Formats: sequence, structure tokens, C-alpha cells
Amino acid sequence: MNETAHLRIDIEAARALVSWKSLFADEVASRARRLAAASSDPARVTLSHYRQAAQLAVHSLSVAILDEGASRDERKAA
Repeated sequence: MNETAHLRIDIEAARALVSWKSLFADEVASRARRLAAASSDPARVTLSHYRQAAQLAVHSLSVAILDEGASRDERKAA
């Protein structure tokens, strides 16, 4: 049997993953729309817009993950 079949995910970890995925997807979509709006063809969102938006959104995701971890650590210390 596959080792991953026995993997159990903590509820807090699963919630964080869902939150991060949602944050990243929302950020990419909104940034891609803004990039398209500023382009020569504002009605057309291209793969290039999404690619560029994803690269920019990675930083936002990293900040959110670090901030969330810091606030959880502070709550546990209290």
C-alpha cells in the first residue's frame, strides 16, 4: 500500500492550505484583469497576463503565510 494513503492532515493545516490557495487564486485573477485592462487589448486576458500576475502574487502569498504564522505563534505564546 502507498505510504501517502496513511497521511492525515491536521484541520488547522487544511484550513490554512484552503485559505492560501484561495488567496493566491484571487490575487492572480484580479492582477491578470488589471494587467489586461492596462494593455493594448483590455478586453482580452491572456496566459501571459496570468503568468505575470502569478509571479507577482507569489510575493503576496509569501507575506500572508509568514504573517499568519507569526500571529499563530503569538496566540500560542499568550
